[in-house]
Order: sequence, then C-alpha cells, then structure tokens
Amino acid sequence: MSSSASSLYRSSFGSYVLICLLGLYCSLIAPHTLHAQIAITGKITGTITDSSGAAVPGAGVSVKSDALLAVRSTHAEADGSYLFDLLPPGTYEVSVTAPGFQTYTQTGIVLTAGFTATVNSKLQVGEVTQVVKVEGEPVIDLQNNQTSTTFDQSLLQEIPSGRDPWSTVAQMPGVTSSTFDVAGNNSYQQSAMQVHGSTQAEQIYSYNGLDLNWPGANGGYTQFYTNHDSFDEFQVVSDNAPASVPIGGIYMNQVTKSGSNQLHGLAAVYYLTAATQAGVTQPLFQGNPVATGSPFNMTRDTSARLGGPILRDRWWLFGSYRRYDLDQRILAVTNQAGTPVVDINHQTNTDLRSDWQINPKNKFSLIWLYNEQNRFFRRDTAFNFVTQEASWKQIEPAYILEGLWTSQVTNNFLLDFRVGWNKITFPLSYQSNSTGLNKQDFGYSQESGAAPNEFINPAWVLKWSAGGSWYKPNWGGNHNFQFGFEWGKSYNSYIYKVSQGINAQYDSNPNATPPQPVFSVPLDVVAYNTPTTQKNYFRDTSFYLQDTWTLKRHLTLNLGMRYDRFTTYYPAQTTDANLTFPQLFLAGHTFAASGNIVDWNTVSPRIGVAFDPTGKGDSVSRFGYGIYYIMQGTGLAETANPNGLITLTFPWNDLNGDKIPQLNEWLPAGATPVASSGGAQINSNMSRPYSEEISAGYEKQLWRDLRVAATYYYRTKKNLYGSENAAVSKSDYVPVTTIKGQPIVNGVTGQPMTLYSFQPANSNKYGAFSNVVTNFPQLDTNSYHAVEFTAVKRLSNKWQLLAGFTIQRQKGVNGRGFSDEATGDNFTDPNLDINRNNNYLNLDSTYVFKVDSTYDLPWKFGTSVNFQHYTGFPIQPTETFNIPNGQGTVVPETVFLQPAGIQRLPSVNQLNLRLSREFAFGDRYRLTPTVDFFNVTNSQTTIAEVTQYTSPGGGFYLKPALAINPFVTRFGLRFTF
Repeated sequence: MSSSASSLYRSSFGSYVLICLLGLYCSLIAPHTLHAQIAITGKITGTITDSSGAAVPGAGVSVKSDALLAVRSTHAEADGSYLFDLLPPGTYEVSVTAPGFQTYTQTGIVLTAGFTATVNSKLQVGEVTQVVKVEGEPVIDLQNNQTSTTFDQSLLQEIPSGRDPWSTVAQMPGVTSSTFDVAGNNSYQQSAMQVHGSTQAEQIYSYNGLDLNWPGANGGYTQFYTNHDSFDEFQVVSDNAPASVPIGGIYMNQVTKSGSNQLHGLAAVYYLTAATQAGVTQPLFQGNPVATGSPFNMTRDTSARLGGPILRDRWWLFGSYRRYDLDQRILAVTNQAGTPVVDINHQTNTDLRSDWQINPKNKFSLIWLYNEQNRFFRRDTAFNFVTQEASWKQIEPAYILEGLWTSQVTNNFLLDFRVGWNKITFPLSYQSNSTGLNKQDFGYSQESGAAPNEFINPAWVLKWSAGGSWYKPNWGGNHNFQFGFEWGKSYNSYIYKVSQGINAQYDSNPNATPPQPVFSVPLDVVAYNTPTTQKNYFRDTSFYLQDTWTLKRHLTLNLGMRYDRFTTYYPAQTTDANLTFPQLFLAGHTFAASGNIVDWNTVSPRIGVAFDPTGKGDSVSRFGYGIYYIMQGTGLAETANPNGLITLTFPWNDLNGDKIPQLNEWLPAGATPVASSGGAQINSNMSRPYSEEISAGYEKQLWRDLRVAATYYYRTKKNLYGSENAAVSKSDYVPVTTIKGQPIVNGVTGQPMTLYSFQPANSNKYGAFSNVVTNFPQLDTNSYHAVEFTAVKRLSNKWQLLAGFTIQRQKGVNGRGFSDEATGDNFTDPNLDINRNNNYLNLDSTYVFKVDSTYDLPWKFGTSVNFQHYTGFPIQPTETFNIPNGQGTVVPETVFLQPAGIQRLPSVNQLNLRLSREFAFGDRYRLTPTVDFFNVTNSQTTIAEVTQYTSPGGGFYLKPALAINPFVTRFGLRFTF
C-alpha cells in the first residue's frame, strides 16, 4: 500500500469509527427517539465506465418508473459510482448521459422492497442523441445479506391460497405454521409461525415499514386483518436482517398500493359452497369413525380497488374495499339434535392512500386502513372440542393511520419520516344461550357450558420513526450509511368478567369407556378476582446505524449496530368494590403505580459479508452473524399487575353428586388453594431474551433470471424466562412411586414413574404462593440447525418459480410452551421437570418442501401450483395425576410422559392448483375467470390429536381432534384495468 493510500485508509477508518461512536452517543442522549423502520423501498446502484473500463465521473444518471411521481436524477462520483435509494417497488428504467458518449438506457429493472439492483453501464463513444438500449434486470442482490421473500403481484394474485397473511407466509421456504389452510378455512384465526428456529415472539406485522403489532402478551400477534388486494407487495424478512429490523424471525412488511399517473383498478369475487367440496373422510379411533374437521358451507370474497391521478405527476389517490364471508361446520361439536355446530364470520376492510409530490425532492403519503372482524362463534384454542354455547362472540373494529414523508436533501443524502397510530377495541362476549358456568375437561380436551370469561381489550400503539440514507463514495471504498431513530408507546387494557366467578374443571373417569359421559369426575374449581380492569403500558426506544461498505466491486461489508431500550409499567389502579369473592381477593383496594418493572438497554451487532467471486454479478457468497433481542409486549406488566386477572384453584369434593360446584364443596372453612396464577413478581434484574444467529450461503444465477441458493442456518436462544414459586422449594417435594397403594406407571412407555408429593416440613407453606418471573439458565440449552436449498424466478418468459427444500432440527429444554413467554410454568415443582429435556421444540418439522409456480399456457390460458410438504409436528404426551399432598388433599399435576418428538403427527402434503383464462378488451381491460382446486389429492390428514393420556387404558389418548379440510373448488372472476 502506498503512503498516500495508507493515509487515505487511516483517515477513512478514523472517520468511520467517529460516525459509529457519534451514532451511539446520539442514541443514548435522545430523549424521544422514534420506532421500527424497515425498507419499504429498494435501491439501484452501479458504476459507469467507458469501453476501456475507466470511470466516467460526472455522468448524469436518472431513473423513471410508473411507481415514481417524478423522475429522480443524480451524477456519477469520481470513481464512476452512483446510488438511488428509497425507490418504491416497481419496474424502472435507468438512463446515463455524458458528453462525447452515446446515451445508455437499461429497461426492465424490477425493484422489490429491500432489494439492491446493481446496474453497471459501459458507455460507447458517440453523440448523446444516439441511444444504446439494453433490456434486462439484475437477478442477484450483490450487497445485502438479509434472507427475504417478496410476494409480488403475480404471486399474490395468481397462486391459489387463502388470501390472508398466514397462508401467504406459509408459501415461504422454511416456514412452518400451526395451521394448514385449505381455501381460507383458517383465515379468521391467526397462526403461530416460525422460520429457521424463530418463535411467536419473533413475529412482526409491519404496515409500510412500521411495526404495528397488537401490544399485549409478548407482542408477537396482530389484531388487524388485512385486505389481500390492497397490497402492492408482501415482503417477509426472516434472517440476517439489517440493524433497522428489530427481530430475527418473521417480519411481514405489507406495502399498500398507491395510485399512479394512469387510472387503474380491480374488481374481484371468489366463491365456493359445500356443493363444490368433496365429502369428509372420518379418521378412525379404536375402530370407530371420529367426526373432525371444519368443512365449508360457503365463502364469498369480494373486493374492489381504484387508483389514479388527481394532478398528474403531483397527487395520486388509491382506495380499496373488501367484504369476506366465511361459513363453516365444526364436525367435532354437535348441538342437542346431533347437528354439527356452525362457525360464521365476516370481515370488511376499507383502505385509502394519498401520495403527494410536494416538490421534486419531497413526497408525502397519508394512509388509512380500517378493519372490522366479526366472529360469531370464536373458540378457546386451549381445548380441541368447544361447544357452541362455550364459544365467544367477537365484534371487533380496528384502524391504522400512517403518514410517510421522504425528502431528497442532496443527491446522496435522503431522509425518511414515518408515524403510525393503531387503535383497537377487541371484545369477547358470552353467547346468549350459555349456561353461565364454564366446564373444562382435560382428559377429553373439551369445553362446554359457557366461555371461560368475557372481556373487552381497548388498546393502541403510537410509533414514530426517522431515518436517513447517505451515500459516501471514495472513502476507503463506497459507503451507504443508513441510520434511524425510533420511538413507540403502547397501551393495553383488559376488562374481565367471569360468570359466577369460577370455572369448573373435570377429569376423565378412569373406568369410563366411550360413549359414557365426558364430564364424569369433578376435579377442582378455579376462582377469579372478577370483575377486574387492568391497564398496562410499554415504551420502546431505538437507534440503529448500518453501513453497506463496498470495499471493492467484489466485496461488500454490511456492518450494523442497534440500540434498544424497553420499559414496561402499569399506572395506579383500584380493584372493583363488588368482587364475586371478596373473601379471597382484595376489593376496593388501590394499588400504586409500578414504575418501570424492567428497564432493558441492549446493543445488538449485525455483521454481514457479501462476496461476488467472479465479478460478473451472477453469483454471491454470503455470511451473516447477528443478535436479535426478542420482542416484548405488555406481557410482563400484565403478569405483575396486582389488578390483573388472578386465579386460585381449590380441590372440589362433589358432595351432592350433581357435578355442579357448590360453595361448600370447594370453599369450606379452612380451605387452601393448590395452585394460583397471576399477581406474579418480576425479577427486575433479569436479562432480556435474545436470539443469536449465524448463516452462510451461496447464490447463483443459473439461467436468465432463475437463481438458486444453498444456505446453512444456526440459531440459539438465551436469557429465556419462566416462573417459580419462591414461597416453597424443591426440597418441599417428596418422591413417591405409588398413589393409593398402586404403582405409578407411565401409560405411554409402560415404565414405572417417580412423581413428587408436596410435603413441606413447615405447614405454613401449604397454600403459599409467591410467583416470580426470572431467567432460567436451563432453558438456554437449545439449538436450531438447518440446510436450505431455494430456487427463485420472477415472472418472465411465461413462467415464475418460488421453491425451497429445508432440512432442519430444533431441540432443547421445553419451557412448556413458547419458552420466551412461558410465565405459566413453575420451575419449583419437580413434577414439571419430568421429560423437560431433549425435546423437539415448537413447530419442528424435519423436512419442509415448498413450490409456488405459475405458467402461461397457449391461447391465454394460465396455470399455477402451490405445493407444501411438512414432516409431522412433535407430539407431547401428558397425563394428569392426582397426587395427595402432606395434608391428604389431592393436587392435580400434568406431567410429560415423553419428550416431544418421539412421537409425531402424520406428515402433511397439500397440493393446490389454478386454471385461468384471460380475455382482453382493447389494450387495458382484462377479464380473468379462475378455477382453484384446493387439496387436490383430498388428503384429509390428521393434524391434531388428544395428547392427554388417562390411566388405565389411555382414555382418548391420540384421538384425532382436527383434520385437514377435504378437496374443494373455488371459482373466481377478476376484472382489471
């Protein structure tokens, strides 16, 4: 290295370090920074050279597209490089002009959110008026490291699916979902989704780059159901996310369509009935058919959208509307006449967007999204079989309001501001025909009588973000600095009522065989402190700095750092003066405000390397490392809130044998509870959970725009938390091998078991509870490994492809649920440690294979396929043992009989096909009838089973609880212009 080059390098590196330190300093002192910002735009970059390969500095470069209100222009730097950032998704044309050279124009450059297109231009000597036109698009992103899948208009509209976020994400390579959708039969209940070892608390619903999840629990859910036809594209970022993305899981970035200079629109209807559906094939259990599944009575999905100019090149408007009706039968649950109960739902959406080009360098957008989700028989997902009177009625309005402002300060410096407000009132109410008493049977996984509670959930989310992009060439390489401040405040409240103040719980009669009555043995009674209202908040503040540093044309470093601060708390509040059981819970008591329950300040690095081994732009090797702190909602505040929902569980001695709890049967004088929930303390010194991820892969342009890749993924989770009862200790439990003189036997394995009876030396510990949520190091024993092969081709030359094959394994210690939110576990109880280790976790599926493809047949016929294969999910067998404690009181303990994954559900194969025919009227108008065939092979695979074992004989263990819906045909008609 020459002395001048060395001096330049030292100067550049020193300045680079200074910028990083300055960014960190700003993040620490900013009193109100702004919240989560992800790329809803793409980039075009490249280098301009002459025929000898020498740079052409000062060359004029411009981009234009139907997605832009105004043409964007810049000039080449001293090394010939240029960059256009913050370009909305669309198809672009790049033009290059320079004195003494022919004009160079490249068309057909397709940009999606987060994609960087490298367009290098080689100018030929000649007159500027002479134009060299090149058609083609960059296929490989040579700079970014993130793993993402973009569902463009072709994939969104032409692939047969349920037309909702969950059935869309399910098409992505490597993703597993808790539901298996057939023609939208699961559209009204969101799914738990994971990818490459992520969990529910690593799942964000982003609208135009702002994450606006429902703020409750762990923050990984949504309360807003979307209009499928309002999307311009649907981008999912899963791994190697840049510092602007807070999580390392499923980040769904839903980009709303906009108007354009040309009036465009759509009107569509999709319809199916029971007449277009195959018959239900009932699975067998103990030689008898089992009614299961949720076949259709009818679905009708209608939508319309329109966009266009108010002032050409200045002001665009877009609007859309959707009404979606779904009517199903729940075969596993019948009314008194023996007829399967119905599940009736309808959804409406109204979406409006205004884009205004204030001047050539400033653009402002205003977006309003409204959703009403009406479910007339929503069911508690904790049980497989829920009767009609035990379901809830849900009439839920929600809306999102967003403002977006993009400013081009200079050619190389751009600013981006976003603000979002999400408001919801989420109610669940009792059915008018409910008995008023909720009855829960664990052996048969059934719930009847009435819903477990009714409640109203008012909630809102306010998010602000401000980010910037600065391109700095010739600074020890070329840099694209991206930085941002983020801030958010969220509120979540619950207003609970429980009819009669109790739920009644039952256990299966060990001597009963079908079809004897299900609710045969009263077990215990759960008492609630209702009516109650709790209020909770959280704030999150972040700063990020990301540098895309191209050292040479072959090598790019992605260096990022993210700082996050998370606090959660509850305000002062008073318990209701008219509690159902004032003798058990405090009535009319005022609790002081909590202050910050936790105050987490974390820094997470994001490091990536992208290397073009040939310099031809047709292949890239990538390596990524990152730490991703697991998102949080108001869950910790909800758990600690003394005015939250609290339960006390008491043994139930059914003295009169009517199987209806009487007060003297479960709350006699001196009764002590055997379990409790709610009102826990939070260890304020515990650490925030996080994921650590490493990946390495190679991507190659195989033929034209077909690219293939192979990638290895590793992930582990640390600082996971659960709960313990600090009022007692493990030493207060005594090992026992018999109950009532009978040996304890594992019903699944047939082997003797040792359980633990609560027999403390100090009698004051009976009924004592002090639940504490804290980190448990044993939960950190987990790992995810996968190798994934993908093939992707955008729509061109009549066909399109998105395919992936994933070989994976996720194992570790079971937190009895998603371990990053397991506040209901009890690490003090040794019964709950049985078979806790060496589990296949969550939605582990050994082999996952996906194919989405469209192909244009002759005579304007079209066809598409959506195929998905999954190895069956792990089964976790359990049994509830009634273990006498030292006072002779029976304590029910639900114990794992095996680690999850020794047994699995059957593997799932789903094949969906579409046939369409386009009719053209003039140059613009298109009418397209479609016929969709879902579950073509009619494989009504069992996807849920009763996992509770009842001794002797097993009871209903492994009874099918849910099966995939049968083959059905859906007809559609779509008009576009």
